[in-house]
Amino acid sequence: MNQIVKFTDDSGLAVQVTPDDVRRYICENATEKEVGLFLQLCQTQRLNPFVKDAYLVKYGGAPASMITSYQVFNRRACRDANYDGIKSGVVVLRDGDVVHKRGAACYKKAGEELIGGWAEVRFKDGRETAYAEVALDDYSTGKSNWAKMPGVMIEKCAKAAAWRLAFPDTFQGMYAAEEMDQAQQPEQVRAQAEQPVDLQPIRELFKPYCEHFGITPAEGMTAVCGAVGAEGMHSMTEQQARRARAWMEEEMAAPAVEAEYEVVDEGEVF
Repeated sequence: MNQIVKFTDDSGLAVQVTPDDVRRYICENATEKEVGLFLQLCQTQRLNPFVKDAYLVKYGGAPASMITSYQVFNRRACRDANYDGIKSGVVVLRDGDVVHKRGAACYKKAGEELIGGWAEVRFKDGRETAYAEVALDDYSTGKSNWAKMPGVMIEKCAKAAAWRLAFPDTFQGMYAAEEMDQAQQPEQVRAQAEQPVDLQPIRELFKPYCEHFGITPAEGMTAVCGAVGAEGMHSMTEQQARRARAWMEEEMAAPAVEAEYEVVDEGEVF
């Protein structure tokens, strides 16, 4: 079925996109379910895939990742009337002490070891800031830009996480490229797939998550898997599993919002 999905993007441009468009121009090897979830995200969040607001990445048989442009996060946050800027930086180990620094620089010659990133969103109305801190080990692939400029990459992950905490309605289900492990090299994805993934932390939080939002396990599974770009619980990579739990914690801590989930597989539950 090649139904046309219609919506208006951030700039007021009318967007029309079909599943065939996604496979032809964005991700030719995506499954029907992955394409459906991607189009649902684009329509719900007004992301125009033709101008790279969002894109779908898939390596081989690994689950596809739904990625949102970093500029979309920055642009939308700046448009919020209550937004008063963001502070961010990296976390380093220096002489045995954990140090939080502004900016992305890590000086190895001075004995610093990069271990994470942090970000803090401020509000004009004076309410408590939205703070996020992320560990390098949870995101780094050790290759490509993660090898060249790991400080810049982990700082971006922290900023995206802080923006989601600050504006849950605006950024629900949206993740930057730096946060998604499908940006890894294909051989890394295969290596991870061969290792058993501990899903118990997800199972422990999943029932409270569903009860919190008053949704069925099937609806909850669709929401959680869609948020981390996984087809199902048992196809998650280790990083996706860690991120799934963090996402549920973020959603439960955020102000309640109404959401509708299209149940894509009622047979698999957590």
